[in-house]
Amino acid sequence: MPLVLCLTVFASVGFGIVAAYLAVLAIFASFGRAPKPEPARPQLVLVATHTPASGD
Repeated sequence: MPLVLCLTVFASVGFGIVAAYLAVLAIFASFGRAPKPEPARPQLVLVATHTPASGD
């Protein structure tokens, strides 16, 4: 009889620990860090930066 009682207590305590761990993980997953928005890429503009050499 005490063996069954001890196994029941250990099983219920273990189940409670696992349930609490999973609950904390679920809370972290739902209220965790928001995904960072991707930074806006600058608009590419073609600009003439090279001028022909005059030779003077």
